[in-house]
Amino acid sequence: MYIILTQCFPSRSGGIESLVSNLALSIGKNEKVIVLADQHNILQDAIYDNEHKKKITIKRYAGIKFFRRQKKNNELKTFIKFQKIKFVIADTWKSIEFCADELIYNNIPIVCLAHGNELFGNTEKKKKRIRSSLLKSSIIIVNSNFTSGLVNQLIGKQDKIKIVYPGANDLHLVKPDTSFTINGNPVLLTLSRLEKRKGHIFILKAVKKLQKKFPDIKYIIAGEGDEKYKLQHYVASNELYRNVVFVGNVNDEQKKQLFDHTDIMVMPTLDESKNRSIEGFGIAYMEAAFFGIPSIASNIGGTPEAVLHDKTGIIIQNHQELFNALNDLLINNQKLKNLGQNAKERAEKLFTWKNVVKNYLLAIKDYN
Repeated sequence: MYIILTQCFPSRSGGIESLVSNLALSIGKNEKVIVLADQHNILQDAIYDNEHKKKITIKRYAGIKFFRRQKKNNELKTFIKFQKIKFVIADTWKSIEFCADELIYNNIPIVCLAHGNELFGNTEKKKKRIRSSLLKSSIIIVNSNFTSGLVNQLIGKQDKIKIVYPGANDLHLVKPDTSFTINGNPVLLTLSRLEKRKGHIFILKAVKKLQKKFPDIKYIIAGEGDEKYKLQHYVASNELYRNVVFVGNVNDEQKKQLFDHTDIMVMPTLDESKNRSIEGFGIAYMEAAFFGIPSIASNIGGTPEAVLHDKTGIIIQNHQELFNALNDLLINNQKLKNLGQNAKERAEKLFTWKNVVKNYLLAIKDYN
């Protein structure tokens, strides 16, 4: 039996949520899997749990974080007492912080996933907590070489670290939401939470300049977050109403519609590591790649591993290069097409969940 401890799980959306759910469902085809997850939305959680109940067992925990953890730990102790557990898989170090000693005492191996942001501590006390949990893990599976470096700086135990790139959802078989209309030529897309580090403001500045050459250009901002008001204010101040659309959070059907009409995925992330925020990899780039959409990204964090410069997209060194990178691709149709085709072939070869989960399972198996 495998137990998965997670704060990040559907019905909540996000990269970690997608990774943990796909991992659980894939292992669940051959092994008994019990997921101890945080509650997100009672109704939506129930729909997801019911849909997958034949493959995995999901137990949800609500309330204040401290009490959620206590409830999970008590449940875990019951399983340890009465069930044979092969592995415990944690979405991050936070999920094993208060149960690792119990697992070690009972000789149960711990697989801890590491993604990037959660590895930054703003105090020495926080750094010690992170380091302690990672050191107690049997294996740490990271999402990029960049994240591997962050973990290595913390614990100096390279032999514990396994690098496995995450997968991405290929939405080709999803029926698009055609009521979700997209008009524009060309169409740029950023699909992410609206956070400063995602670089939306720099894209808006580039769109303002591109507007002169491409009057029908459309920039679609998908997602919600704290930066929304600031971005909307910029659009209003610069009269970009015709060229910029905020669509909020999108479901898979709406996302499919967006990908069907997008020319370039743009997300030039900032180095916000001082504020404990950085891109460990960038699954959104890979989701777009399945549709033959090239990406423009910055040379920050793990993004150069998700977007290969001059092969599947363009990596810029700073935000002053963004306008030229966009302009060059938009006036060079053949290059745009070639980068998109390369991105599609790479995604289909390396980033389907079927292949990625095999890599995770091999990393876990290697521990034995």
